Amino acid sequence: TADDLEAGEEKLDECTFEQAEVYAVDVAMSTGDGKPRPGVLRTTVFKRNVEANYKLKMKNSRSLLAQVDKKFPTLPFTLAQFEDERGAKMGVTECIAHGLLTPYPVLHEAKDANVAHFKCTVLLLPSGTARVTGLDMPEYFKTDKKPEEDIQQMLDEIAAAAAKKAKKKAAKKKKKKAASS
Repeated sequence: TADDLEAGEEKLDECTFEQAEVYAVDVAMSTGDGKPRPGVLRTTVFKRNVEANYKLKMKNSRSLLAQVDKKFPTLPFTLAQFEDERGAKMGVTECIAHGLLTPYPVLHEAKDANVAHFKCTVLLLPSGTARVTGLDMPEYFKTDKKPEEDIQQMLDEIAAAAAKKAKKKAAKKKKKKAASS
């Protein structure tokens, strides 16, 4: 809530957004206490920590790390993606213990809590802000609350600018199509 933010909970440092920057927007909401905890399910998603080096002892660990370096040097991966999944499961323990792999554990919220998680990538361009990845909000994600008057005015201005831009783009596309026919 706004009162919690004022009290210092989840307080973030101020930052300035500038043109020609790219941001990953990651929004998570919960009806629970908002503090997810690792559950009892085994972690199967990992990422290579490229800054760490260690001479591994077990053959399975060395094999796993060689495959990770070859196929997934900077991206997350699952153990199911390896031909020898059993060997990968054995080798992953030593790799984690020495900081070569970072695990992504399965997180759980309080029982009966609803959780929503949305991600997107945003470009700040001279022509405006553009969302380049991520899905649209689902239809069921609605609220009865109305924004404050000044915020609603800003939202209306943004919507009007987007509509004008879409109309201009459609006219340009139509003109281009007519010229090529």
